[in-house]
Formats: sequence, C-alpha cells, structure tokens
Amino acid sequence: MSDTSGGNSTAEYEFLRGHIAATMALIHGLIAQGALDRQALDDYFTDYLSRLPHTRETLALRLVIDQWRQGLREGQDEAQLRRNFLEVIHGGKSGD
Repeated sequence: MSDTSGGNSTAEYEFLRGHIAATMALIHGLIAQGALDRQALDDYFTDYLSRLPHTRETLALRLVIDQWRQGLREGQDEAQLRRNFLEVIHGGKSGD
C-alpha cells in the first residue's frame, strides 16, 4: 500500500516524538540525580546536531533538541526543563 499523502510522515513523527520523550525523561532523571554534567550534555548535543542533515525530515528533531538545549544552557532546573521539553513535544506553548 502506497501513501503519498504524508500519512507515514505523521506516524514516523509521532514515533520519533515518543522516543525523544522517553530519552529525555531518562536524561532528566540523570540530571536530577547529578549524574550528568550539563555542559558535557550540551557539548554532546551540539556535536550530534552538527552531524545531523539539515533537511525537512530532520527539522522537527533539530528544533526539539535545540529548544531543550537552550533551557539546559540557561541553567533551568530539572522540573522547568521537563515542562519546556513537554511543551516542545506537544507543539509549543499556547498563545506564543
């Protein structure tokens, strides 16, 4: 069955969002326990994003990671990082 309407892209995006959410939940837990260094984590994601192709297919992933990294760099506490991350995953703040 061929789907040219973009339905597969939506399913793939939802799958990606779920995996990002699970990974970030793990990362947030490690930050809360003091097991991860914020600067080292930011350096890792900077390198990861530099190697990620700049295409339409990776745009959502790059935006999610970059917005989350902004909070990481600004020193937001773990609870605020999680709230901001979940807002990004769900499409942003309402009214912004």
